[in-house]
Amino acid sequence: MNMDNLYDAQVNITSDCANAAVNEEYQSYLIDLALESEYVLEQYPDYCYVPIGQNFSILYFRGDTPFLGDSAYAYYNRIPKCYGLMSTRELEEIGVAKVQRFPQLALRGQGVLVGIIDTGITVTNPLFVFEDGSSKIAALWDQTDQTGEPPAEFSFGTEWIREKIDEALRRNPRSVPRDENGHGTYLAAIAAGREDEESGFSGVAPDSELVVVKLKQAKKYLREFYSIDEDIWACQEDDVMMAIRYIMRKAFLLQKPVSICIGLGTNLGGHKGTNNLARYISSSSLLSGVSFQIASGNEGISGHHYHGKMQEGENVQTVDFNVAENESGFIMELWGSAPAEFSVGLISPGGERVERIQLKLNEFRSIRFFPEETVLEIRSYPGEIISGDQVIRMNFRKPAAGTWRLIVYLNRDGNPDYDLWMPISNFIKEDTFFLNASSTETVTSPGDSVYGMTYVPYDVENDSLYIRASRGYTRDSRVKPDLAAPGVSVTIPSAMKGGREIVRSGSSVAAAFGTGISALIQEWAFVRFNDSTMTSQKMRFYLIQGAMRPGAFTYPNRDWGYGIVNLYDAFLAMRG
Repeated sequence: MNMDNLYDAQVNITSDCANAAVNEEYQSYLIDLALESEYVLEQYPDYCYVPIGQNFSILYFRGDTPFLGDSAYAYYNRIPKCYGLMSTRELEEIGVAKVQRFPQLALRGQGVLVGIIDTGITVTNPLFVFEDGSSKIAALWDQTDQTGEPPAEFSFGTEWIREKIDEALRRNPRSVPRDENGHGTYLAAIAAGREDEESGFSGVAPDSELVVVKLKQAKKYLREFYSIDEDIWACQEDDVMMAIRYIMRKAFLLQKPVSICIGLGTNLGGHKGTNNLARYISSSSLLSGVSFQIASGNEGISGHHYHGKMQEGENVQTVDFNVAENESGFIMELWGSAPAEFSVGLISPGGERVERIQLKLNEFRSIRFFPEETVLEIRSYPGEIISGDQVIRMNFRKPAAGTWRLIVYLNRDGNPDYDLWMPISNFIKEDTFFLNASSTETVTSPGDSVYGMTYVPYDVENDSLYIRASRGYTRDSRVKPDLAAPGVSVTIPSAMKGGREIVRSGSSVAAAFGTGISALIQEWAFVRFNDSTMTSQKMRFYLIQGAMRPGAFTYPNRDWGYGIVNLYDAFLAMRG
């Protein structure tokens, strides 16, 4: 079966597939056509198939149970991951205000799009309305609303184009989309909000236009699989990838460059940039006029990463971790590099011991602990499809509170290093952590993307990193984060009568600053015709050259990357 047959098959999709993305009866796979084209039609003749570019497609199929022991899930990356939120003096500190004031530059983002993929946007906020009353939002895809017309080439959600938004603002402002969470609205304000003279606030690129995707939340079967409570905001990987496709499509139709903000992250994966979303971002970053700015995560002191190394002659180690009271469940992953091979055993808080669990190729096993009533679902993925690494995924359901002991065995000589990760802080309780955790290699995915720009948050008051900031490098020793940007107690006005200021900290805030900065560089390069060859990697080079490097540190380093972003000095670097 070649890939042409797969595209031909799309024509035969039945009407039942129209709502597969939002219908809880359907589950989804992420398929890499370059690697798995034979698999798709052979295993699932009745399916809903949605290509999203860069060799990726989404496969929807009917299913009534979460991913368990079925051999169809043998490839680690097929199961969509769930992503959580990473949540004006600052403009002076990073050289933006100087660039806006400098006569030869005077950059404000005109002619550039800023893409926000998050919890949505409150359309009525004056920070997103031009002085003539028209909206800054060129297009908005609300994945959560199934009552209106979806975007072309998509089968769900409701699209709002500027004309529709402007008409609604005139006639019935209550009818336009809102951001109930506020996270996406906040990031949009930092990156592209208009000036608020009363408070002295301005977004980094106030004259830019916005293309926004309000992500729908993850389906119930994925929440069950990852043990994510219903009251926690979480989205699924395939929806984020479709959001990227939507924004890039809009940029192409409008013939404008776009700077895209990703303020989301996950701890699951090999931390090498091999997750599907990270690879999709890397491929898309190579397109002209497209750049991605990504949150590095807030996992530095969470205790959710453990790095182990077998010493010479050693073939077994123990790793202690604590589980909080009333923890509903979580996934823990062990990653090891070929040719080494690992296996695990467990000792529960009550002393019950499970000896070494030797799993065959793609074998699934379910183990119950008595009297704790904990269920462990475990699968080994030898040779994860992209990186070639071994993955042992351990799904703890109703884990007993207290100290657990994971016994790690080295079965075959080779690289003696291994890594363990728990979910991000948003998805598990604060008292669930490794007792001897490692703060390094805690940059979340897709912050480990090869070609995306990853930002770490710092405090402009004292030039110190955010206390919860994730630390690099990636597991394959690439420099991440790339740069630091403001991200501690950053204030925006509510811009609503009688409203209150909003203060947030975190790496998503830093990514929003980076998004606005990239938009200004794109304005200079493409809109003003100074450099039609500007790519995201070329932009990265100049931003690194212009970065400020505080303290007596060697750069790059695991904490600051290449230093604090400074747009004005980056332009000086461009001049040579």
